[in-house]
Amino acid sequence: MGAGSDDNEDGIISNINITPMVDVILVLLVIFMVTANFLKKESININLPKVASADPNIKESKQVAVTKEGKLFLEGRSITETALVDEMTRESKYRPNMRVTLSADENLSYGTVSKVMGLLRRAGVTRMALSVKR
Repeated sequence: MGAGSDDNEDGIISNINITPMVDVILVLLVIFMVTANFLKKESININLPKVASADPNIKESKQVAVTKEGKLFLEGRSITETALVDEMTRESKYRPNMRVTLSADENLSYGTVSKVMGLLRRAGVTRMALSVKR
């Protein structure tokens, strides 16, 4: 009775069960696929004018965009003119040297662009830049 062999304790493991690892990887893959859809930003279709040189520090500012239809966007979300003035007024009180980058479609009239710049000026924004393509 005492001389029997026990195969479970002292035997050499000659194979690896990869099923649990595959299960974990598939679950992670599904999680990443689902969350990637929520992280996707809505793109705004704007044809920027082209110039020879542009400001490299453009990413350190608030982004205001105007589409060719005249719709306003602040940081990628649609906004009305009054809401833009209200929000930028609040923001300029906390960050007086804040810079706003205005991206406007190249087919917009000069009057539309200057109107948006006037709204930003009325909100207390003193530093503005126009976004262009190189």
